[in-house]
Amino acid sequence: MPQRVLAWEGGVYCWVFSMTKQDLSSKRQFAHDHEITFDFAELFFSRTDERGKIRAGNDVFQRISGFHWQELMGKPHNIVRHPEMPRAAFRLLWDRLHENKPTGAYVKNRASDGRQYWVYAIITPIDGGYLSVRMRPSSALLPIVSQEYADLLNVEKSENLSPPQSAQRLLQRLAALGFPTYDTFMGASLTAELASRAGHMQRPPHPAVALYGQLMSASKFLLEAASTIADGYQRHRFVPLNLTVQASRLGDAGKAISTISNNYEELSGQIRLGLDRFIVATERVSRAIHEGAFLLATSEVQDEIAAIFGREMPSPHFNHSAEASLLRQQRNRYRRRAVTTIFDVQQEVRNFAEEVFEIKRLSAGLAAIRVMGKVEAGYLETAVLSDLLADLEAFQDILRRGLDDILGLNDAVKRSVSQLVIEKPVLEEL
Repeated sequence: MPQRVLAWEGGVYCWVFSMTKQDLSSKRQFAHDHEITFDFAELFFSRTDERGKIRAGNDVFQRISGFHWQELMGKPHNIVRHPEMPRAAFRLLWDRLHENKPTGAYVKNRASDGRQYWVYAIITPIDGGYLSVRMRPSSALLPIVSQEYADLLNVEKSENLSPPQSAQRLLQRLAALGFPTYDTFMGASLTAELASRAGHMQRPPHPAVALYGQLMSASKFLLEAASTIADGYQRHRFVPLNLTVQASRLGDAGKAISTISNNYEELSGQIRLGLDRFIVATERVSRAIHEGAFLLATSEVQDEIAAIFGREMPSPHFNHSAEASLLRQQRNRYRRRAVTTIFDVQQEVRNFAEEVFEIKRLSAGLAAIRVMGKVEAGYLETAVLSDLLADLEAFQDILRRGLDDILGLNDAVKRSVSQLVIEKPVLEEL
């Protein structure tokens, strides 16, 4: 039978009932299986010092965590960390924060009674510590990330991974899911969460954030189209060498083919260098878009939670107006950076367009060489040459279709960027 004992809870002694091992096991299982739900309009806030100790927070953070303020103030923020979180997530987080980079991440937390709750956390450096704002996640990425975390946690245990090894494993998994860098993942995930949250709250999404969402989708397809062209080049890179070999076997009859092969080899080298620049330009466009999206979305969340702070009851533990001021100062700084990034995106798109048209010019030269090759192969009636020229035609077709897709996507990107430039004065006034 349970016995009544005196225990310390919530800063005071009170009578509680002791529990058997079976009772405790049942309680833990209940806490594990039950998730705390909260309204989409509710946003968490906390501020820590450089060591991660809690110095301030808002009512939502205190209420959902289940701890009293006396139990939170001065304690490490990992007081709410759930044991089912892989170490990789926090290693990436702290590595980025030490580089003074704002960072977003899905985090599974644990309340004082053991129940769990998910948040999308945005942690940003300030003088003397860090600000953290958190929202309820609900996009299609949440179940994917949840499963990835569970799998990675098992791998951490089974392979005894160090935090850096686990962090690298997480980055590899994100790349496999279509996010080549963590910045790419942050930009995509935060804008997705804001869009999902706006839908749940039945309010329109922020227009500039929505435009960035369109740009991110377009940049993803640009990268895929560029990779398709690069893969096609790799598969057909030995065609000029094989043409030269066949020309040498034909002796004098192969002189024209040898000339065609030399021209193709020179053009092929230019195409390879052009593709290298093309890929780099595509990655720069994508990076600028995702950085701008994350900064702007972060400033929006900070702006909203600063307003919430103004409606909360004063606390004896910290100064509400001072915390709201910190949020607004950082909001303004990130919004200015986001506006600057719009012009970075615009310039990168211009540079990218120049690389696209250069590749298109080289593609036209490739078509002329192929026609001359087909004429000569017809005179010689050599099956091997016909096969090699068929390979050349296949690569040219890959190049043509890829460039058509890219030019169409580039037009869509330019339209969205132009709209962002139109939104710029509005953003600066906010």
